[in-house]
Amino acid sequence: MQKLEIKNIKGKKYLYIKYKDKVNNKSITKLLYIGRFEKLTLPDFMSKINKLHTIRLTNFIDSQISKTHQYLDDEKIHTLELIHYNYQLFKSQFPDELKIYNNSVFVRYVQGTTAIEGNTITQKQAGELLEHGVTPAGKSLREVYEIINFKKLAEFLAHFEGDISKKTIQKIHAVIMEQLLESAGDYRRIQILIEKAEHEPPRAFEVPELMNQLIRWYRQHRRNMHPFELAVLLHTKFVIIHPFVDGNGRVARALLNFVLEKNDYPKLYIGLKDRDAYLDAVAEGNKENYQPVIDLMYNVYFNQHDLVKVNGDTRFTSENINEFPEMNELLNQFLKLKGI
Repeated sequence: MQKLEIKNIKGKKYLYIKYKDKVNNKSITKLLYIGRFEKLTLPDFMSKINKLHTIRLTNFIDSQISKTHQYLDDEKIHTLELIHYNYQLFKSQFPDELKIYNNSVFVRYVQGTTAIEGNTITQKQAGELLEHGVTPAGKSLREVYEIINFKKLAEFLAHFEGDISKKTIQKIHAVIMEQLLESAGDYRRIQILIEKAEHEPPRAFEVPELMNQLIRWYRQHRRNMHPFELAVLLHTKFVIIHPFVDGNGRVARALLNFVLEKNDYPKLYIGLKDRDAYLDAVAEGNKENYQPVIDLMYNVYFNQHDLVKVNGDTRFTSENINEFPEMNELLNQFLKLKGI
């Protein structure tokens, strides 16, 4: 919460904005000097409000850009953090509008992640099914389950407070593959092939230890690696192992978004138009060449969230900062202090 504070120094009044800022994940109270209270005009005050926003944005980006990143350059990290910052800003300022936006992204994500695997339910049909329970005509029961299982997964994750573990991954697979696979949640015991891969996945008996190694890798890097790079690498390393008989791609993309959302970033979704490029990039990842999949995911994410909109109207950027409720509250405090 931000509020105005007047300090009396040698008989003169000086105005400050008292606000909280996060430094190394700790909330610290700070003061921003506005000016001599008696001489302050409304335009001067509004200018200072914008300065506060700039300071907070700069501090936010600086705290994130210092995290380890091997495949993303500083310019891309800066862009990702603008998306991250604006998303969090609107989450606090316009929660109802953000909920509408997130619901729209969720439909796109579910339809896209299943379409990549061959599901023919359209985005509109997926929305009707997820939001209103309307089953599309002419579609198989399997295709319907593939969609609604993601609603069940979202409901599970909404109340889940843990992190990536063997149990978490197996639970995600069990929910995604409910009614679709008898061994849902169990590691595979047979050898399988990956589409577009030039090599076979690890042998089945190697899977448990490789998954343990993946989880240890994640836990080692989850605090010091940039979340976007962490999410994409976890996704790709998981695909290399291919621990389940079926559903690995859907679980991999669910894990990617689990990491993004755990760190307060919006979802990433892959649609049919990016399917071939995505599969090619993942195939390179199977060779431990991660740059193509990082680049692809970044470009997709940038195109999705650079200009975040609700119903095609509201832009989720900081350009309309003076319209934010907390800024209006500061303005009202100023006018009250001035007796206007």
